[in-house]
Amino acid sequence: MGTTFASAVEPLVRRQIFATEEQAARELVRDYVLRQVVSLQREVTRFQRKYGMPFERFDAYLHERSALLETSPLEPRQRQALGQAVMREEDDWLDWKAAQEMLESWLGVRQEVAA
Repeated sequence: MGTTFASAVEPLVRRQIFATEEQAARELVRDYVLRQVVSLQREVTRFQRKYGMPFERFDAYLHERSALLETSPLEPRQRQALGQAVMREEDDWLDWKAAQEMLESWLGVRQEVAA
C-alpha cells in the first residue's frame, strides 16, 4: 500500500485497533461505502415521503402534470402557479433520480467490497 495510506493507518495498527494495514483498508472502505448507502437511502426515502410515492410513479405523475400544463385551458394565474409547481417538482425529480442512481451504484460497490 502507498506510504500515505500506511502512515494514516499506522496508529490504528500500532494500537491494535486493526491487526494489519490490509484489514484496516477493508474495514475503512466497508464503513465508507455503508455511510454512502445510508445517506443516499435517506435521501430517496425523504423524496418518497414528500411525494407519497416511489420514484417510478412520481416520474409518471410529473409527466402527467407537464402534459396538463401544456394542454389544459387554464387561466394565466393558474397556468403560472402550475408552471412554478412543475418546475420545483422537476428539480426534485432530477435530485431524486441522481440519488436513486448513485444509491444503485453504491449498492453494487457494497457487494463488491463485501466479497
